[in-house]
Amino acid sequence: MYFQSKIFSQDQAQKIPGVHEVKQEGKMKKPSFIKRFFSFLLRVCVVLALMAVIAVGSFEGVTYYLTGSFTSVKKAVKEETDQQEVQEDTTDIVKNNKNMENTLVFVHDENTNKDYTSLNMYDKKTKAFDVLLMPCDAQVSVSESLVKELRETISDISSTVSMSDVARAFGDKKYETYVKIMEDISGVKISGYNVMSSNDFKKLLNAGNTVTYHLDHAVSYRDADNVLQSIEAGDVELDGDTAYALMTYMDGTDDEETRRLERANDYLTKYMEEIFTKNNNSTLAKKYDSLVKAENTDNLTSTEDILKGLTEDGFTLRIMQGSETKGVFSLDSQKVKLQVAALTKKAESYTKNGSSKASSSTASSSSTESSKKYSIEVYNAAYVSGLAKEWETYLEGEGYTISLIDSYQEEGPISQTRINVTEEGMGEDLLNYFPDAEINVVDSISTGGDIQIYVGTDSTKVPEGSGESTTAEEDVDDESDDSTFDDDTEKSQSVDNTEDTDTSDGYDFSSGE
Repeated sequence: MYFQSKIFSQDQAQKIPGVHEVKQEGKMKKPSFIKRFFSFLLRVCVVLALMAVIAVGSFEGVTYYLTGSFTSVKKAVKEETDQQEVQEDTTDIVKNNKNMENTLVFVHDENTNKDYTSLNMYDKKTKAFDVLLMPCDAQVSVSESLVKELRETISDISSTVSMSDVARAFGDKKYETYVKIMEDISGVKISGYNVMSSNDFKKLLNAGNTVTYHLDHAVSYRDADNVLQSIEAGDVELDGDTAYALMTYMDGTDDEETRRLERANDYLTKYMEEIFTKNNNSTLAKKYDSLVKAENTDNLTSTEDILKGLTEDGFTLRIMQGSETKGVFSLDSQKVKLQVAALTKKAESYTKNGSSKASSSTASSSSTESSKKYSIEVYNAAYVSGLAKEWETYLEGEGYTISLIDSYQEEGPISQTRINVTEEGMGEDLLNYFPDAEINVVDSISTGGDIQIYVGTDSTKVPEGSGESTTAEEDVDDESDDSTFDDDTEKSQSVDNTEDTDTSDGYDFSSGE
């Protein structure tokens, strides 16, 4: 069976019923010009709208990736402008002080190949001496110009630089590179640097008296003969070997470098207190000069001259500001610049005898609003027994009104002192006493005070006496060891601001005001 196809002519097809009618029905009338125009316009609008949505979404997505939150261009630009203004202010403060001598000191450990570093800042005019302990093997963010220079040696380097990578890449030139990095992140001019071996550093520590130190936990270390040793918990007397072991011990926690820095800061503070008490400044200076290798320091003030004119209240020891996450410590260049600028400014105003009185009068005569007319609440947030009471006594002696003291234990020990105020501009004169504190403007204070001070572990050293008690005898004798010094220059600092970390071993964590 098969099908036979036929081809009909047009006349034949018209005679077949239904065919002509279908053909006529298939003809469509063309749309008018107006309809076609508006149809085209609608399509263009839809395409443009989709493009706008995609563009906005892409921009906000990139903004979120880079900043962590959806922010407008205006806000982002404002924040960048504010940071530039702060950086310019801090740079001006540092550059305008022609009396500062800034040097780096490296203690090189031959066994671990680590360099333990400090930035030493000395004001030739006022004799103030500040030491900033730098984290070992830190991550630092440097400027684009320095990145280009470093890439000549480390091709795959980014804006975040690891100091350990620099050490491996630059070898014998690493200290010169460290100087460039420190100048970049701190904003100061480094005049020279000193290098000392770890064995010589132990000898330097032995040049002073043994220091009694409290350990909450035992510390294990290997001595020069690679024999495992242990420092038992409790109150122990440390010589050079055991002190070095304490300051370099890593406990394996997520914030081990922060804890190490805190122990080093605490021990060295006690060590210098012993030096000042025994008046061994000259002995320490001679021992230091005999052990250290100095570079580019010929035109700087000698170690002996620095220590000869140095007293306990003219010396501060702090930790360079940054944060640690899972064992990696990152220096915050913006905070470091602010920290260095604050120390530079304090060093300018530092005077020996009667400095507390000068500081108070300066503060009251300046545009800074005095907090003496407000009621102040003091909270012990450092877990150091009796700390709030000590600050109450001292501040009342300075003329402030303390309406409440209490302990604050909701967060554990806080490393940075906080000052809560209800209006912008309040509490700024209190930075003379708490120079590393942050000031927060809050809506209200429910306990009735005007200002709240949460004393952190950076303010555990309360100055002795007050500015009002400066005697005439002190004004006459410029070299008196008993002289009262500037309230805003504390004797020493236990720790500086570190984020997301706990307070170091060795503090008295018993609660109390």
